[in-house]
Amino acid sequence: MRKPDTPFARITRTSRWLNFALFGILPFALILIGALYWGLNRIVDQERDRLKLDFSILVGYIQAQEQFLGRLRAHNASLPEESLSTTINLHATEVPERFGMQIFEGQHTYAEMAFSLACEQATDCPTAGRRLANLGEFVADFYSSFWAASYYPASTVFLVNQADSISMSVPAVDAVSGYDRLSATAFLAVTDAVRTELRRLQTVRQRLIDQDLPSHRELPGTGRVHWFRSDALSGSMLGIIYADMPQSVWSTAQGRTSAVYATTQFNHQRINIFEKTLRKPLHGGFWLTHRDEGLLLGEAPGPAASRDGLEYTADGIVLRVTDPSGVWTGTYRISYGAFFQDNLWLPAIAGLLLLLSLGAGIVSSRWYSRHVIAPASNAQRDIVEKEEFSRTLIETAPVALCVLARPMGQVVFGNSLALQWLGAEPGRELDNSPKTNLFLRQVLGATGPGTIASFEATDGRPLYVAYAPTRYNNQDVVLCAFSDISARAVIEQALTDAKREADKANEAKSTFLATMSHEIRTPLYGVLGTLQLMSLTALDEEQRQHLERMQSSSAILLQLISDVLDITKIEAGQLALEYSDFNPRELVEECTNAYAAMAEQKGLLLFCSVDVDVPDWMTGDPVRIRQILSNLLSNAIKFSDSGHVIVRLTVGHVLDGKTHLRLQVVDTGIGIPKEGQAQLFVPFYQIDSGSHTVRGAGIGLSICARLAGLMGTSIRVTSELGLGSSFSLDLPLSVAAGQAASPPDLSGMNVYVRSPHHELSDNVCQWLKRWGAAAAPASAPLPAGTPDDILVDVLYTGGANLADWPGHHVLASASGKPPTARTVKVIASVEHIAAGMLAAVRGEVALPGDADSGAYTPLGLSILVAEDNPINQATLQHQLEQLGCEVTLASDGAEALMLWGLARYDVVLTDVNMPRMNGYELVQALRAQGATVPVIGVTANAMREEEERCLAAGMTSWLVKPISLSTLRRNLQGSGAQPADAAEAAAQPRATRQPEPEPAVPEKYRALFISTMEADVTQMVRALEINDQRLLGRTLHRMRGALSVMQMTAITERLEALEDLLRGTGLDAVAQAEGHAVVQLLRNTLAEI
Repeated sequence: MRKPDTPFARITRTSRWLNFALFGILPFALILIGALYWGLNRIVDQERDRLKLDFSILVGYIQAQEQFLGRLRAHNASLPEESLSTTINLHATEVPERFGMQIFEGQHTYAEMAFSLACEQATDCPTAGRRLANLGEFVADFYSSFWAASYYPASTVFLVNQADSISMSVPAVDAVSGYDRLSATAFLAVTDAVRTELRRLQTVRQRLIDQDLPSHRELPGTGRVHWFRSDALSGSMLGIIYADMPQSVWSTAQGRTSAVYATTQFNHQRINIFEKTLRKPLHGGFWLTHRDEGLLLGEAPGPAASRDGLEYTADGIVLRVTDPSGVWTGTYRISYGAFFQDNLWLPAIAGLLLLLSLGAGIVSSRWYSRHVIAPASNAQRDIVEKEEFSRTLIETAPVALCVLARPMGQVVFGNSLALQWLGAEPGRELDNSPKTNLFLRQVLGATGPGTIASFEATDGRPLYVAYAPTRYNNQDVVLCAFSDISARAVIEQALTDAKREADKANEAKSTFLATMSHEIRTPLYGVLGTLQLMSLTALDEEQRQHLERMQSSSAILLQLISDVLDITKIEAGQLALEYSDFNPRELVEECTNAYAAMAEQKGLLLFCSVDVDVPDWMTGDPVRIRQILSNLLSNAIKFSDSGHVIVRLTVGHVLDGKTHLRLQVVDTGIGIPKEGQAQLFVPFYQIDSGSHTVRGAGIGLSICARLAGLMGTSIRVTSELGLGSSFSLDLPLSVAAGQAASPPDLSGMNVYVRSPHHELSDNVCQWLKRWGAAAAPASAPLPAGTPDDILVDVLYTGGANLADWPGHHVLASASGKPPTARTVKVIASVEHIAAGMLAAVRGEVALPGDADSGAYTPLGLSILVAEDNPINQATLQHQLEQLGCEVTLASDGAEALMLWGLARYDVVLTDVNMPRMNGYELVQALRAQGATVPVIGVTANAMREEEERCLAAGMTSWLVKPISLSTLRRNLQGSGAQPADAAEAAAQPRATRQPEPEPAVPEKYRALFISTMEADVTQMVRALEINDQRLLGRTLHRMRGALSVMQMTAITERLEALEDLLRGTGLDAVAQAEGHAVVQLLRNTLAEI
């Protein structure tokens, strides 16, 4: 039934959708955020690297200027007067009168650097003209040679005499210096700033001397460049050093001692190559600080950067860098606006994401409000009513609930039961007692949920307390729940009973599976055992083919039963392989022939092609390999409506001593879609399950896949819709030595092979050639053969057409019909074909498998058989007698133990489940008496626990019903049992006669069946009279097994229904009445038999 679409359900569903959407978008958003963060870091790192490069260039430029001044000073100190004897003509430069000075320009040649000479009075310059002009030429030459070899742009150098008004610059005014042109204004500003700084330094020094304080501020003259800033020169700083020139080089007109200083001007913009090349500012602000001189560039105060490195401030990103010498410190600040302006894609993407998020949030909010909040608001009235109902429910609940306020422990709320047990009132504290105070200290001081195992109520009853801190009515509280643990014993007993019932249910499941195995395999043992015994009688060829088909069909039925049990074994992890030697060619041929009738009904061509290089005997698990092949064949036939089904067995590679046999089943069926191929091996998955055109439970391929995995391989699928499918697997098997049989001798025979498929013809020819025949596929029309030639028709459907064929004829079909006067008819297997050829040419009529239809070599063992089922007693006795054994029967373990003391036995075969004394108890009793003979358990339970129980009880081995003669013989021989007297025990098997047509109950077993059933009916009547349910159930179980073997389905189902009734309601009046009715039905049935 569909749940109502309530507001809460809509909120829950919508929240779930929102969570899905959130968890779907969140990783994408995180990735985008991470990418943006990474990109931002990358840009910041690039910007930091650019600024560091700018600072390193800046410091290098400063150091280059200091180096220039230092070298100039060194040259000036040793400047000879003779070098200044060249006459340089000076010519005046036009300067506005407001400057109050005269500027002359001098240049030795047009190829050399020009210089300017400035003085306040025009008469001053000519007076000192010749020597100063020559000094200008010298400085210009030194200037050119130094900066020509420098990486950095040339910086203007000024020579200022503190003693007069004369100054000099290189290059000249209006000449280009580096990237800039020196103007007269700049010239005047620099010289005035230098003279002002020199006067300031002189004043400071004189003040310190007057105060008898040490003067740490010397005038520049020691070779160290003094840097300072001037308010008149924005964005620049000046470096001055004493020029140290001889007095004769620069003499003043007034005769004062000259004090000439060399000055250089540093401007950050001159060296900022990024702004000049990229045409955009490198940063938003720059401050340059000298360790001794303080702030030289930038507006004070600068950013408060406490350490070198990158910092994020309210005004922007700040980078502080210090040169390696520690003298210069540069501080850059880039505003966030400028930073993002240079990287517009970051805010653009972030803004776009924000807009998208806002838009999606608005849309989802509106949708949520319309479809969720509005309905929830409409349900508010119901919530109020439900809250009142909840309060009423809490009040009437059988559990005491109360809310205690922190930190004093007042009762905020409590139902009547809590108030009664605690003796409390709302709004008041609990009683002041030691036990209550201890309780309050624990619960009121708790930081998380907890429990108290026992707390005594006011009336003395023990209470179990569970508490948890929480909030209620805007205050911190503790919610406490009290339960009366005097009823704990009842609860614990209920839990114990529930666990017992669960264990019983699990045990019942295992018992059901074991019972199903026992109940199905027990009658099936009678069928297969009787069929195998019948195969040992004298039968004509057609009867034998019918019998073999019955045996094959019964084996398929047994395999289907095993599939169901295999599912249980897989779930329990009990599925294991059992290795033995087998003939892979015979296994493939027998399995293929078993499905021949099924393929023939659908008009399909079914055959197998076995490579001649396949070894005769190999070691593996033939039962599981047959199971896989049978399942693949069954599916191929079920899903094919026309065409063919081919089984191929070829030899692959050899690895680690294992020969890999490739088993492949190819069909021309409907094919499997791509999406269905991945689900093929999932339990209970069925292709085309909706159309119900193909029957099946969908467990076969799942089991096959697990079996293939146990064998160390896997099943591969190749399929195309409408074309068919191919299933293949590589089986790693070991070659078994010493079991190769003598191959048929076909030497000298000339054979033509005809079949409906060229692959089948070629494969048969290869086998016949291997055995000595000259074989070739027959052409159409038939070749002109000789009377000695042989024509082999394999599954040929085109008609014999033997009118013109002079030689022998062998017809190989799935049924192997009786031969005619001219044609030998055999089963379609290469060994039968070879036998048919020998029969046609040489008269050798023995066909493969005839040895199996004869008598087995007598074992001569004396065997004690304990079996409670009379039908199985007779079957097992007949099988053992066929093997040449002397059999003594016991109906249960107690009787077998009694017979053990009366005679000597070589082997004991005991059923596991028997009345009075079962097989486990029997073997334990025999071992207790010192018996060492092999004891073989016989059971219908195929579960591995049964094997473990048998071996743990002391049994030598175990057999699972149904049991074939070969299996029985192999187990007896493998048990190590030896006959007491081999000569006396070599009795021949009992003679069998040709069976006559049998009634519903075979004549051979009729007397035994009637006597056994009458005894069971008497036992059933006795059980009803004494009201013994266990005796009645055991009797019904035994009778149902015998009746199912006789195919009395109606009575079997009646007995099974009575068993179910006993298990459900016991032996009540209804079961008594049904039991008497069943007794009367059985008596009537026995009278009819």
